[in-house]
Amino acid sequence: MSQDGDATDDTPGIAAATLILFAEQDTDAPLHLLIQRTPKMRFAPNALVFPGGQVDADDYRIAADPVLVDVGLGDATERAHRIAAIRETLEETGIAAGFMPPETFDAAGMQAELKRQVAFSDLLKTANLRLDLSTLLPWAQWHPRLSHRRFDTRFYIARHKGDLTVRTDVDEVGEACWLTAGQAIAESQAGHAKIIFPTLCNLERLAEYPDFLAAAAHLATVECRPISPWLHDDERGVACISIHEGGGYPITCRPLSTLQAP
Repeated sequence: MSQDGDATDDTPGIAAATLILFAEQDTDAPLHLLIQRTPKMRFAPNALVFPGGQVDADDYRIAADPVLVDVGLGDATERAHRIAAIRETLEETGIAAGFMPPETFDAAGMQAELKRQVAFSDLLKTANLRLDLSTLLPWAQWHPRLSHRRFDTRFYIARHKGDLTVRTDVDEVGEACWLTAGQAIAESQAGHAKIIFPTLCNLERLAEYPDFLAAAAHLATVECRPISPWLHDDERGVACISIHEGGGYPITCRPLSTLQAP
């Protein structure tokens, strides 16, 4: 598939959101929370990914409620994606991000209620909580068009200053770990972790920055436009996958043979 051919495919994907947390501990680089998807997941089973998931109707209800969020931040779709990133991270890992006031509520209890499919909007109202969506910064938009199961995923970054204890949702998460970007890449190269193409690209990009402030400053230097990888043969006839230049990613083309299957 050529780049032009990829760009003409406007089939909508599943709206999703992902949260990349930065925990700055006594390490040479920030730690990021990664979860391993369970073997039964239809998309990327066993893969190591950042927390996240699909945007749902209740996320849009929250996005329109001035009691729960600042409705002046972006449009409703942007707010709903940030809300989904917060909700999915809490549901999958028990880690609370973007809450006001921060860390003054029963995160474990709310995680359990989300698991029971209680509406996130109801839980926020009951706990008298508000979401600070400004703590999530847009990092990237990935719109892959190379698979029958397509996602339109917005990635966000946020600083995490709280406890690193993780409580995983065993139905969706095999295990969770805090790793530097370099450590996660090394785990993949050693064959100890399965990392799919979008996650690998984002880990390589994260590895360029020593802390959250540096990563946040970097965002002002790049255009956050949709990334739709395309397949092609290089000048030697080697099958490759590429993404566009200028998006902040240090590696934009690589042989397909070097990648792990989704």
